[in-house]
Amino acid sequence: MSNIIIKSIDSFDYDPISYIPSGIEDLAINLTVTIGVKDSSGGDNFDLFVCSPEWLLKNIWDPEIVRHTLIIRKYDIEEIKKIITTYMEKCKSNTWLETAEKLSRYFAWEFEDYKE
Repeated sequence: MSNIIIKSIDSFDYDPISYIPSGIEDLAINLTVTIGVKDSSGGDNFDLFVCSPEWLLKNIWDPEIVRHTLIIRKYDIEEIKKIITTYMEKCKSNTWLETAEKLSRYFAWEFEDYKE
């Protein structure tokens, strides 16, 4: 499955395109990345928390395992898209389900642990 693409990137917190943190210690945004097959109209949602190391130092005091998190030094949505695309390339498999399960190692998949 070589034709997976980012369909959209959204956030409930801010507009991801125009987001500008007030300082490096305030750089934190929850992104929802819709990823799907190029030739389909839809996609699945994958959540990713993006923050700076300074934000972590300021806000996380207790030991914590941090999953589905991207730590960056500056907010640049185009650079974030490149990073996401790099991880998407690592996750390509024969079927969408296999690909999505691999993507869920890096991004919180809306159907992770879903049982019919």
